[in-house]
Amino acid sequence: MKIGKFGFVNNFLPYYKLEKDGKYEILEGTPRRLAEMFEQREICYAPIPTYELVKKGYEPKRFCIASDGEVYSVIIVSKKKRLDDSPIAITSQSMTSANMMRIIKRERGLVNDLVVVNGKLDEMLKGFDHVLVIGDEAIKARMRYRVLMDLGEEWKEITGLPAVFGVAVSRVDGIDEDVIESLRWGRKNVEEIAKVASEKFRLPEEFLSHYFTSLIHELGQKEKKAIDVFREMCYEHRLL
Repeated sequence: MKIGKFGFVNNFLPYYKLEKDGKYEILEGTPRRLAEMFEQREICYAPIPTYELVKKGYEPKRFCIASDGEVYSVIIVSKKKRLDDSPIAITSQSMTSANMMRIIKRERGLVNDLVVVNGKLDEMLKGFDHVLVIGDEAIKARMRYRVLMDLGEEWKEITGLPAVFGVAVSRVDGIDEDVIESLRWGRKNVEEIAKVASEKFRLPEEFLSHYFTSLIHELGQKEKKAIDVFREMCYEHRLL
């Protein structure tokens, strides 16, 4: 069976054992691409953007990508020392983060135009002072540019709840349980996985250990409530 995973570091630990076991054919993609592949029945299981989940009314599975505060990999980086009124470029890879940012803008009374842009971070920074970037590119950007906003942290301050960026959906029973089992094995072997990930992604092992343990990958009651609040706020701000 073909299943999907985010092609980011944030899915490396949960899928590590699953990939070694070889039970499934695992395809990587951006959150947006996995949503398309699931819709077109190219894969039978995948984490997809939370925005797509609430838009399509899918039933969420237990596996998720969330943070209760700083997420580290969904951030606004800048060439400037502070967030001024100039436009913010938003990576086209994002669906949930883009709409969270639209909500944050209105809740915080920001006047910045939000402009969806294709391309890599360095290209985007040629035309914009501020860029919302996600995934591995965001982690690496932290080491080169100023971080003006972490969306996980900002979302927690506004709602008091975790930020749920992706949630698994499935057309086949049993896959989610296998992913959760792999996740729990990974949590017990963080040091081993961080070492492998450090070599693969060329990121500091110490940071990866912290990053892996700070992420939330099981949908609990707080995360379910957070999805409900995100849905309500999307409707309130006419994003759905």
